[in-house]
Amino acid sequence: MSVQEMLNSVMKSDSRIRYATVCDMEGQVLGTEIQEGIKTLLNEDEHREALMYAVNAMKVREKLSAKLGKNHYVLAVYDNLCRLTMPIGDKYMLLLTWSPEASLDIIKNIRNALK
Repeated sequence: MSVQEMLNSVMKSDSRIRYATVCDMEGQVLGTEIQEGIKTLLNEDEHREALMYAVNAMKVREKLSAKLGKNHYVLAVYDNLCRLTMPIGDKYMLLLTWSPEASLDIIKNIRNALK
């Protein structure tokens, strides 16, 4: 599945998803989709900084996986949005956001879209 196909599948899996991006484990963005009509909360520099933080945290989790097991996803809940980071294989990461009012069944929809 190409990056664009993955993003399309994820965005179609649940209309509550605001934003989805795929990057490599160096933080290089490979593709992004934003729900029509959505105003992003972070500017480009802030998004890049948040993405690098998420990539670095993912790398630390990978180091601990021998003891903790494989990381499936990480969910951060903020006042203004929920952010999920999910490894895609060993080389890529998916980051997406949705409204904090949405129920967590959205995660099941995302995982099904990536199968």
